[in-house]
Order: sequence, then C-alpha cells, then structure tokens
Amino acid sequence: MSHQPLPGSEENVRSGEQSQSPARRDLRADNTQGCSELLCSWILIVLASLLVAVTFPITGWFVLKLVPKYERLVVFRLGRIIGSKGPGMILLLPFVDQWQKVDLRPKTVAIAPFEAGSKDGAVIAMGAEVHYHIWNPVLSVAVVEDINSATAFTAQNMMVHLLQKKSLAKIQTDRGKIEQHILLEVNRKTKHWGLEVQRIDLILHKVVKQPESVLQVESPSGPRLNKLPAPLRKLAAQLLQNKSPQQLDQLSALSSDSEDSGRTSSGESVSEQSEGDLINPDWILSKVKPFLSEDLVKQIGACYLFTVNQKDGTQNLYYLDLSNGTGLAGYGMPEGDPDVSLEVSEDTMQSLFSGYLKPFSAYMSGRIRVQGDLKLAMRLEDLIKKLNR
Repeated sequence: MSHQPLPGSEENVRSGEQSQSPARRDLRADNTQGCSELLCSWILIVLASLLVAVTFPITGWFVLKLVPKYERLVVFRLGRIIGSKGPGMILLLPFVDQWQKVDLRPKTVAIAPFEAGSKDGAVIAMGAEVHYHIWNPVLSVAVVEDINSATAFTAQNMMVHLLQKKSLAKIQTDRGKIEQHILLEVNRKTKHWGLEVQRIDLILHKVVKQPESVLQVESPSGPRLNKLPAPLRKLAAQLLQNKSPQQLDQLSALSSDSEDSGRTSSGESVSEQSEGDLINPDWILSKVKPFLSEDLVKQIGACYLFTVNQKDGTQNLYYLDLSNGTGLAGYGMPEGDPDVSLEVSEDTMQSLFSGYLKPFSAYMSGRIRVQGDLKLAMRLEDLIKKLNR
C-alpha cells in the first residue's frame, strides 16, 4: 500500500520513496539469510505446505482467513515479516506463519490534560485529541510497539515545546494556527511509522496561573488597579495597550462604586461617565452588585452565564451566581456549572436590565438563546424589577 502524502507539501510527496529509509532498509536487511538457514526454512515451508495439502478438509478451517476490507494481516514467516495480506481470503501455513491484525480505519487518541507553561509565565491545563490513520501496516507493526501511546506521547511533546514559545493570548486566539504547526511537526515523526495524523484538536481546560502581566498591572495608577477584583484586573490589563491612564482611573472608580453602594453622588457620576467608554454590560454589572443579598438568592436560586455578542464580533462572558450565600457577579465563568446559559447581544442585554424588554418576550422573539431550565431563566425578571424601582 503506497504512502498517501499530506496535501500541499512537496516534502511529503517525495517521502513515498524517502520514508523507506531507514525503516524499510532495516526490514530488507533482516531478510538476508545464510545458506543453512535458507535451506532449513524451505524444508519447513515445504513440510507445512504438504501437511495442508494432505489434510486440507480439516486444516482448511485453520489456515484460511477472511480479512475485511478495512483490515490487513502482517504475516511473520519463521519470525520474519513477509508483508501484509488482504483484503479477502488468504492462506496461512500452520506452525510456520504468525500474523498480526492492523486496522486501517481512522482512529482517535485522547491526550489527558497536562500542565504546560507559556511564554508570558502563565500555566495552563491543556489536552488534545489526535486523529490519525495507518497507511502502511508493515511499518506500524515493525517500527512501533504501541502505536497509540507513541502517537500521543509525540504529540504531547510537540505541544509542550510549541506552547512555551506562545503567550496565553496567542494560545487562545491563534489556536487553529498552533494546531496546524503541531500537525506538521508530528507528521514528520510519524511518517516513518506508516502513520499519518490527519487532525489535532487542542482543548484548553483551564488557566492554572495567570500571566505576570495580569497578576501585576503596571501603569501610572497601578496602586489603585491592584486593589481591583481579579476579573476587573484582567480587563484592566487588556485595556492597558489601548486605553489611556484616565480611562483606567475611570475603571477603578467604577469598581469602587460597585463594591460600596453608599458612594456619594460624585462616585455615581464617574460610573455614568464610564458608561460611554466601557461596554454596557460592564455598567449593568456594577448596578447589579449592590442588589445582591441572601433574600434575592432564596428568591431566585440559580446561577446564570451570559454570553454577550459585541458589535465588533467578539464575545464576553459574565456570570450572575444567585445559588448560595449573598450571590456573586463578575466576568468569565462561575466557580460551579451554570444552571442557565443565555446568549444575547449587547443591545438586548441593555434593554433587558433597563426594563424595556421582558425576558419572556425576548425569548419568544428570538433575541435570547437559552440553554438550561427556561423557568429559571424567566426568574431574572424578579431581579430586573428591583433594579428599575
């Protein structure tokens, strides 16, 4: 069976011949025998063939094998590989031939989550799924003992080596390019095993440690930003490259206003000014936090995850956990699994929490996509009524 090279790669087009070295050369070198060994081998083969011919009706059940189209049998005759056979019916000599099945269908091997470091000092828990198929059954049996473990181990090493050269932001945004790079590097190794990796899907499970640039925000107003909660501190780090110090000061004032509902009217005016600079859901979040209480948690008793589609095509995640304690609200994913996930646009979320649009009407009109318990989603109306009293 000929090697199927990866599309678009001239190197792999030539690898049909080059891949024969060193693996196939070694296999061919093993076939060299001395005269005495060759004579003994032919005697045993002739005796086995005569035994099959004399007792054929009986031995036919043992020496005839039916090989499906998606399988091949790699045959060892007196311990030496003579090639692969199939599909269809094949004849094997008793006491002389041994065989090993090889499945040519595409397979998937999962790489368990492992911790890897990034260029900017972050530590992430990364996993992957490797999709591959065997194009040369002889090489897959002769060169590698456990094809699944070898493929997973090679892919994991390539992932660790490449992720160390990327920042956390690049890993999150350029995942497709990283997958293609890892795919090419892994195929350079596995093509000598008679195996081709078709696709690698990276899975980012969680961020174990944030980058240093997020943990320690350096700016003219650094002491104030370091007092921000972790979610707002992450947002501030992202704004450092685009926002002026004045806007970051407004963000810090917005956080202080959300934590202390007894702020004076001057603090409220700062948050209103920030409304024009920051996206509306951030402003809504600052207004929701003062209303969190144990009574509200008892009344609603659910955890919500909001996926807000921005006008520039990006998405932001917000959570509202009203399942225990006095409730929590913030950016990103909640600590536990959300009971309800809602996907809305920026304008729809603004209309909802301003009281102009009811949750049920938004759901019926298709402006909200709900995953989870619909009744729990409709309980948001109780919170919205308190916000707009």
